[in-house]
Amino acid sequence: MRFRQIHLDFHTSGQIPDIGSKFDPDSFGKAFQAAHVDSVTVFSKCHHGYSYHPTAVGRTHPGLKFDLLRAQIDALHQVGINAPVYLTATWDELAATEHPEWRTISPDGRQHMFSPELANGVGWAFLDFSTPYLDYLCAQTEEVMRNYPEADGIFMDIAFQLPSISTFARRGMEAQQLDWTDPTDRDRFTAWSVENFFTRIRDAVKKHDPRMPLFFNSGHVRRGLRKHYTDFYSHLELESLPTAGWGYEHFPLSARYVDPLGTPFLGQTGKFHTLWGEVGGYKHPDALLYECGAMLAQGARCCIGDHLHPTGKIDPSTMAIISSAYEWVEACEPWAVDSVNRADIALLSVEAARRPSLAGQPGTAVPEDEGAVRLLLECKFAFDVVDLDSDFAGYRLLILPDVVRVDGELKAKINDYVAAGGRVLLTGRSGIDPEMGFQFDCGAVWHGTSENSGGDYVLPIDDLQASFVHDPLFMYAPAERIVPTDGTSLGAVYEPYFDRTPRHFSGHIHTPCKPDPTEWAAGVQKGGFTYYAFPIVSAYLRVGAVAMLEIAERLILRALGGRPLLSTSLPKAGRATVRRQPGLNRDVVHLLHATPALRGNLRGVSIQPIQDLVTLDDVSVSVAISTEVASVTLVPQGQVLTFQQSQDRVSFSVPEVKGHQMVEIAYVTGG
Repeated sequence: MRFRQIHLDFHTSGQIPDIGSKFDPDSFGKAFQAAHVDSVTVFSKCHHGYSYHPTAVGRTHPGLKFDLLRAQIDALHQVGINAPVYLTATWDELAATEHPEWRTISPDGRQHMFSPELANGVGWAFLDFSTPYLDYLCAQTEEVMRNYPEADGIFMDIAFQLPSISTFARRGMEAQQLDWTDPTDRDRFTAWSVENFFTRIRDAVKKHDPRMPLFFNSGHVRRGLRKHYTDFYSHLELESLPTAGWGYEHFPLSARYVDPLGTPFLGQTGKFHTLWGEVGGYKHPDALLYECGAMLAQGARCCIGDHLHPTGKIDPSTMAIISSAYEWVEACEPWAVDSVNRADIALLSVEAARRPSLAGQPGTAVPEDEGAVRLLLECKFAFDVVDLDSDFAGYRLLILPDVVRVDGELKAKINDYVAAGGRVLLTGRSGIDPEMGFQFDCGAVWHGTSENSGGDYVLPIDDLQASFVHDPLFMYAPAERIVPTDGTSLGAVYEPYFDRTPRHFSGHIHTPCKPDPTEWAAGVQKGGFTYYAFPIVSAYLRVGAVAMLEIAERLILRALGGRPLLSTSLPKAGRATVRRQPGLNRDVVHLLHATPALRGNLRGVSIQPIQDLVTLDDVSVSVAISTEVASVTLVPQGQVLTFQQSQDRVSFSVPEVKGHQMVEIAYVTGG
């Protein structure tokens, strides 16, 4: 899979004339070549439902007079650039208009549309895979496979299904002895419909070319569906446009889950200021450089989304912006290929622990997962995101954030992990059964959740206190009420005089705390288990209090039981990873720094662009090692750095970090 890809959207209304009228094969291919691009995804069929080539199945765009897809593939191949082909699944306006019986009907009898409130009441119609639309889509896919066998992959977009009670869906449920009025049965049938869709499309592709790369895009890779990805996907593409609502935590969260699965993957951002299809919107070149660097740091190849003008003319401004990022990526590739993440912490994904279904449109927000990843990134911990099928044995610490429900199988697995020397950090309600209390021997007894719904206060032990707060800190969430037995208390919980209600309130926001602590502990530690009584992960995501961040960092360090794999003087806005290239006997440290600034709010989404990459001087780095170091070098620049090696660590200083910097740690041959 190639490193420098473009996803070239081409969603074009049938009311626009002269499609491809300014397309020039020579300038098309050379423009991408000059921008250091090595793969461009081009369109067979867009969301409007039109094909951009002659078709016996669908309908060619009425404003197109030639085979644009063929011309694009040939032009790209002429200069050595790959050309995967795009088709859309759930959204097809032409099919929805001409066959309204193929549309999804929601359980309340409405015809679904995608976010019409964001686009002046106009949105995409949702189609139903239990209708003959699936036959139509499979025929379109096979037509592409027959007519363009030299394509370099199939990208199937909008690959999910909303619950439907269409006539076809009702018949399908009745045939499976399911009750279409029952939400559980509807979800079960929807999941079956999606599985059938994946199977049919995969078979339509593989019957013509078993080696053809195939990816189904749902906008978010749901954690906990690893067998699904193995069965149907050749690789994964992590769609994550940070300024369009995904934010800057979504991609690393997804990447840290996908990377350990061993499936090749890429990150997918956009050149747009905000959202897909924002023709005339441009991201600052520094932002793309940082975002591509972040992809490399998480083990991903790179993809940048663009949208071709209806005339087929390439936008020089876009190419210039992309070129600056991909020139850097091209120089970095030798230190990114075939690398694996080094991690001493495993974060058990809340999304994965809930065993997600294939039914419905994937959501991108899981507060506990996102909050935990934000904490781990800001504190520069080396981590992976794991699911219930993961092997915990290679990690020093396993974190269960805030709301992980533990069944018998997971309980046994975690107890075996701790018995073998592993450590576990639980926060909030994780590891607590509402009937039985603690499911692990944490050295305390649980007495329920605080009745102070607005929140309680905490005064941690000295080692866990924030550097600048030594008094009770309001946590914006109620504490779990625990009393230590044979475990070590991690501090005290203070309660407000009363919970804030219309009958009882004091001051502007929350009520002050009582002067004396309660009997409840802020947390407890016993053996391999550390428990914290507040949902600090989701509270930090919601509140963003610096004191909370410091407490969380100290809590994780205590639970880890020693120095972390990586430490650095990067500020909290910085990010750092260590990736190993086993075949080259070296580690590569990635250092990143950028500060997205709140600049606006569009369509209900905060707009936080990156504009100015500030140069950081003399950034110190220390990495745990197990063998002798031969050299430490800034790459791709080739500048050799001085270093100090102790028995189990190597330390050095990086002269400058601007956006993204890599450092190679080469080991002595045979080490």
